[in-house]
Amino acid sequence: MKRQSNHLTRRDLAKSFGLAAVLLHPVLRSMAYAAETPFERAPRYVLFFKGGSFYPARTNPNSLTELAGTPIAPLQPHSSDLILFKNMNIHGGSPKSDGYKEEHAAGVIGCTTGNSYKYFKNDAYFAYTDNESIDVRIANHYQSRADLKDVPLKSLHIGAGAHSDADQVGVGSRFISFRKRLPGDTRYGNAIEPMQDAGVVYDTLIRAASGSCRPHSNQPLGDGAKVDSALARRAKVVDFILNDVKDAKRRFGMDSEHARKLDGLLEAWSQSENTAQRSSLGGAPVAGASTKKASCELAARPTGNGANKQSLDVLSPVHDQMIAMIKFAFELDLTRVVAFTLSGASSGQTWPSRGLHSAHHTLEHNGNVEALVKMDTYYAEKFAALLTALKSVDDGGGRTALYNSSVFLGMECWSNSSSGHYLTNIPFVFAGQAGGRFKTGRIINASGRNNNDLHVSCLNAAGVETKSFGLESLCRGAII
Repeated sequence: MKRQSNHLTRRDLAKSFGLAAVLLHPVLRSMAYAAETPFERAPRYVLFFKGGSFYPARTNPNSLTELAGTPIAPLQPHSSDLILFKNMNIHGGSPKSDGYKEEHAAGVIGCTTGNSYKYFKNDAYFAYTDNESIDVRIANHYQSRADLKDVPLKSLHIGAGAHSDADQVGVGSRFISFRKRLPGDTRYGNAIEPMQDAGVVYDTLIRAASGSCRPHSNQPLGDGAKVDSALARRAKVVDFILNDVKDAKRRFGMDSEHARKLDGLLEAWSQSENTAQRSSLGGAPVAGASTKKASCELAARPTGNGANKQSLDVLSPVHDQMIAMIKFAFELDLTRVVAFTLSGASSGQTWPSRGLHSAHHTLEHNGNVEALVKMDTYYAEKFAALLTALKSVDDGGGRTALYNSSVFLGMECWSNSSSGHYLTNIPFVFAGQAGGRFKTGRIINASGRNNNDLHVSCLNAAGVETKSFGLESLCRGAII
């Protein structure tokens, strides 16, 4: 079938196919039908945050092909897609606050905003900031661009176990995403609370997809009512778009290869719906849903909710579900920016099945290096799982979602004693080529430079021409 001279946008597709356009768009893009802002001009961005830094002395390989014995050993299969930083600091190695100085707050806020912060009590758990985080900065830039107006979600903020070890005292160490403070904001009014229920995340993605198509759809009933009804009765949304997909295959003359790709997206969507239906039963009920059904099935099914959970044995399947949601969102281009919190600063997480019954934060202060390495290996495993998921998403042209992304493994301070906290020599990890912008498969000695310069690199890749992010005094320009 002859290719059309004028590219189709998702908006064009939505007029004929409604919600099915979300599935059709990536396939038709690979067939040279559907126009889209190239990823080299607008790469995806993922902020992946874990509490506590990898222990620097044990995260010191000579090359990325020699990761055995380090906390990041699970990343070995992705070595060609990584950049490991040595001798990189947060806040120049010393907290930048309004007077009181505590490294946990400096770690999390310095990692994500590169800027100063404040306290209302002399404790890390009461820290807050007026400044935006790197994920929000990129999301705001993308939202302002005319060529990205059809991306449904500005950004996606998710987590599981996104807490500190003392949230009951104060919540200052649990947030990683912030917008700039506005007049009238409460103390944490500019902090973004992550969604920690996989079912709620899924509902958000489906409603975003439907909402982006709804104003442009010519379907008499519109997708909105169908989607809301399907979510309310926990039915598969994919079932009511099958006819539209079948019609599209015929109208666009899809060959067997592209038909299989579309069928694969349908299957992935279906699997995601199965996961969400199982995991969301313990969360907040969807409007109109049968609470009787949920209560009957709750005892037999996992909740998929990471809120107020500390055990990694409990959180691991929820982390996996959240990774599946990220893949789902990127596969359908529902957003270009994600923030994923696996734990807050001052992490209270444990791992009982591996013999780690003390909180992560406690292990740091006990100087239990072997336990810390074991704990950090868990986070490296989940980061590796995320990279594997992104690498499985076909963006067309022989490129994957990982190639077309900037993925930052953020972390806070580290400790090896009862009193020591350190913001120096943080072994930050970066993954992805940002659509061809970055050369990976290497180790970079930052020589005391700050993570601000890594944020500057990601901003430049996203089309923001700048030499600074956060405190200008900490910036020397892009480091990759």
